[in-house]
Amino acid sequence: MKKRLVGATVLVSLVVIFVPMLLEDEPVIETGIYKTNIPPKPERDFSSRVVPAEDEKLSVPPASHRQEIVPLKPPPAPAVTAKTESSPQPADSGMAESKPTPVEPRVGLTAWVIQVGSFSSRENAEKLVQQIREMKYAAFMEQAEVDGKTLFRVKVGPEVDRKLADKMLLSLNKDLKSLNLKGKVISYP
Repeated sequence: MKKRLVGATVLVSLVVIFVPMLLEDEPVIETGIYKTNIPPKPERDFSSRVVPAEDEKLSVPPASHRQEIVPLKPPPAPAVTAKTESSPQPADSGMAESKPTPVEPRVGLTAWVIQVGSFSSRENAEKLVQQIREMKYAAFMEQAEVDGKTLFRVKVGPEVDRKLADKMLLSLNKDLKSLNLKGKVISYP
């Protein structure tokens, strides 16, 4: 009889302790935060281009915040020899190859971009730029003249650190695999 009374007391005390815990609502914790310090979302897409697009305006800092810019000396101009009409013409001008001039190392800040492709059609280049931007990369297009033809180059970046550009290349190439494209890191500008 004594064991039954002790068992019943233990069971009643467990019910008294745990049943109210199961039936209670979770307490609301007051955090005391009434507004956020996160700025509002920008009204247009952010661009990390070094050179602003045509529709972007440059903001000029006040004169008190400007730093003096010391221009670099331009490289010496290559000597140009004028051809006279009496100079011999090559036998087949279509077979003449244009040899690239050696590039001298640049002085100053150098950045890196990933060139994804070159297109003769502006629409195709703009379409690819839009697709890459939807993948959350900073893509842009540059126009270039090559052998008298206008090309539109699609690039991603720029990035100041070459190691970061290489990391971005690996990530971008994974995302571009579905488009059968592969980028390469080149110096910019």
